[in-house]
Amino acid sequence: MYTAHHRGTEQWVDMQSHVIKSTGELNWLPWDSLEHPSFYLSSDWLRARSQTIKGAERFILVSDTDDKPLAAAPGYLVDSSSHPGFDPARVLTISDLADSELEPGATKALAELRDELSKRRDEWAPSLVMSAPGRYGGISYKRNLNSEDNHAALVSLVDAVERQATADAARAICWLYFSEKDNSELAGLLHQRGYLSLVVDAECYLPIRWQDFPGYLSTFGRKDRWQIKHEMAALDRAGVKVELHGVDALGPELAPLERQWREKYGRMPPIAEILADYENLRALVSRSVRVFVARLGDRPIGFSVFLDQEDRWYARFCGFDYSVKDLFLYFNLLFYRPMEVFIERGVRCVYYALKAYEAKCSRGCRLANVMLYVRPPQGWSRLSELLPIIDSAQRSRFQIIENRYHPAR
Repeated sequence: MYTAHHRGTEQWVDMQSHVIKSTGELNWLPWDSLEHPSFYLSSDWLRARSQTIKGAERFILVSDTDDKPLAAAPGYLVDSSSHPGFDPARVLTISDLADSELEPGATKALAELRDELSKRRDEWAPSLVMSAPGRYGGISYKRNLNSEDNHAALVSLVDAVERQATADAARAICWLYFSEKDNSELAGLLHQRGYLSLVVDAECYLPIRWQDFPGYLSTFGRKDRWQIKHEMAALDRAGVKVELHGVDALGPELAPLERQWREKYGRMPPIAEILADYENLRALVSRSVRVFVARLGDRPIGFSVFLDQEDRWYARFCGFDYSVKDLFLYFNLLFYRPMEVFIERGVRCVYYALKAYEAKCSRGCRLANVMLYVRPPQGWSRLSELLPIIDSAQRSRFQIIENRYHPAR
């Protein structure tokens, strides 16, 4: 517990910070009294998925002296054995950014950064990373907090993070996967304190604005409409049935499909670990889990998992039998079949997370920049020169993709 004085609306106010070091100690009552900008910041989600980060939990809660919560953010003390999406030394390599997408100056800067990170990655361990499972960065605040008290709570939160980094002997602090458009105040405060920034990725999101599936189709050109109908018909011709289930669909039948999907992207968790993750979802967020399962006869050949938060749904993970060809399972299970459910249930926006930008934008998604703010280890002075070059390249890259599928009118 730490108490500090901050300038509020009319006077100096006391705020205290508390570091919660285990999901077992995460009391939902104060944590969920705050307004979460995403389901990924809820106590249920943090309890269900924090083990996937493979880092020591560091959840920061700021309260007033009457113990009324004002602000909170989850974090993890990570090292090279942690989830690669939360290891700053890996994230900074921007592994999916190809030289063909870069100008010569950016190619040189990225090559230098990758070389240094390869040789000196151990210098980043441990790092304190402020982010949530699902690769989402955000801060929860008390509802209806006025702007000045909101800022004071933010300052207290950042102070608490930096104190905890010192206590943990963390070599770096990283605020990761924070929406650029939704966290300008945090960005300003961190820049004042000398943090460096980088557009590290882009979130793919799909606003739902149609009354029926033909309305969705009408947003595409003739060639794309033909392709979508062709991909849907391929599933029907094969006799594949897609059904919507709850969390109980997740089990030994689907786990091998998820493992195939994860293996395609370089991760090979054992089946037992996947099944344990399913049990956590079943125990903690069962009411939110929606599973679309495609079956060929009695055999599941693919599935997709969404989190249902009424008018907002979140695409989480999927699985496919890659021995089954030419059925376009990715698009059928992530977009076409779910789209009918989204429209029927009044969903306003679906969040498709990061990566696969071209595929997702080709089916209607928009892109929003997400940021990394970092206080690097000592001896990394070149970052201040390299990151702005790579940041510019990332912005250009995502704008080109956005313009390709959503040209300005």
